[in-house]
Amino acid sequence: MVGLGGTGLSVARYLKQKNCPFDLADNRSELADQDNIRSEFPDSELLLGDFNYEQFKQYPQIIVSPGISVRSEIFRALSDRESNKKSDKGQLIIGDIELFAQVVDKPVIAITGSNGKSTVTTLVEKIASDCGIKTIAGGNLGIPALDLLATQSDLYVLELSSFQLETTYSLKTLSAIVLNVSEDHMDRYNGLDDYRQVKTTIYNNTDWVVINKDEQQLLKLFKNKTQNESCPAAERCIYFGSEEPQTGEYGLQKTQDGDYLLKKSQETLLKASELRLKGVYNYLNVLAAIALLEPLSLDREKMLQAVREYAGLEHRCEWVAQINGVDFYNDSKGTNAGATIAAINGLEPEDDKSYAQRQLILIAGGIGKGADFTELGKIIKARVKYLLLMGEDVVQIERAVLKAGMASERIIHVGSMQEAVENATELAQEGDTVLLSPACASFDMYANYGERGNDFKAIIYERAEIKPDHMADSQEGLRDVS
Repeated sequence: MVGLGGTGLSVARYLKQKNCPFDLADNRSELADQDNIRSEFPDSELLLGDFNYEQFKQYPQIIVSPGISVRSEIFRALSDRESNKKSDKGQLIIGDIELFAQVVDKPVIAITGSNGKSTVTTLVEKIASDCGIKTIAGGNLGIPALDLLATQSDLYVLELSSFQLETTYSLKTLSAIVLNVSEDHMDRYNGLDDYRQVKTTIYNNTDWVVINKDEQQLLKLFKNKTQNESCPAAERCIYFGSEEPQTGEYGLQKTQDGDYLLKKSQETLLKASELRLKGVYNYLNVLAAIALLEPLSLDREKMLQAVREYAGLEHRCEWVAQINGVDFYNDSKGTNAGATIAAINGLEPEDDKSYAQRQLILIAGGIGKGADFTELGKIIKARVKYLLLMGEDVVQIERAVLKAGMASERIIHVGSMQEAVENATELAQEGDTVLLSPACASFDMYANYGERGNDFKAIIYERAEIKPDHMADSQEGLRDVS
């Protein structure tokens, strides 16, 4: 078992429960809880520090945590060595989702994408639960997949990152979706096409494919895949998108009376104003969740009522407070450019207003993961009044914004979240919105995006003299990966 974070330890406990002999490895030379790990797994050797090919090649199977790149030199070498062979248990290098796939005996719904995964995953869980199905969600979000099995649920909803999909081969699903693909983790992939290819492996063994028609490259890739390979769901596709739908599809209808969520071209599901979630990207998340559950033929009114009640997740365009007529939103989960673009579009939808007319002040920056910020720069130039930058890779964002034509005096560098909020408060006028949506991972300054979001919220609560009902007590399961 390689990589001893929350996922790795859940695998170790599962293997111990199954009386399967295993050793443990981590590329850190020292672990904060290594004494506890040695005590919990006394029969397992603990290998710490740089990974060693000679050590690893003795094992018939290697289970790798998603935080460890299986594209690194050692795992490529191990895979090449076994290229024409399989271990006695299947693939040489697997992940926790593959172990889950080998034993799960109830329906699974799988969700991936660059943005919106957690919202759709938890919304599917709520809808199914409210319709009377014993449902549990996890995977890349919250509870590790193997820990879900102990709940003996009747439906499992998995959020899956591209890292997890790289080591998953036999997961069979009732329905599956790639919500969207935008640049993320370009430090781990050979460009956007490579990243997109990994995401689409979620469709390999599904009964029903759910596809976002707005994602043209994804749609093209899937059609090529079904023509060239055997795909059990090639004839069972459910489409959704932001345009008015064709028969059998899900989509949006814009009227003078507001936006409507539709099935087919006649049947109204919901008026957008009924939802607690706001923004077109969230309306698409709702349509995706309903489409994923279509194979179960659930009670329609119970489904829609669950959607109406759903308030969204912490750190996902979460309204925090209003101070002197200025609204503050926490979108710390916006760890890539696509997520931040979606947040900006939702809160400041009109292009190219004068700076005096704009109402959005953006706080961004962190670890960019090799992303191209060109498109984000254009959106910021067109819709953001002031840009506050902090963190390791702010130069890349600033270059993209300046290249797009934003006035340099509208870009302000800060050294901390406290300084960012203070500057935003001074710059904002009544009616403005301050948005934390970093477009970057948090690891240069925080343990994870949850800690970053909580810092932002705590500063605002103090300024507003608000005592929050709760602040997250645990950061378990919060990962800046997709």
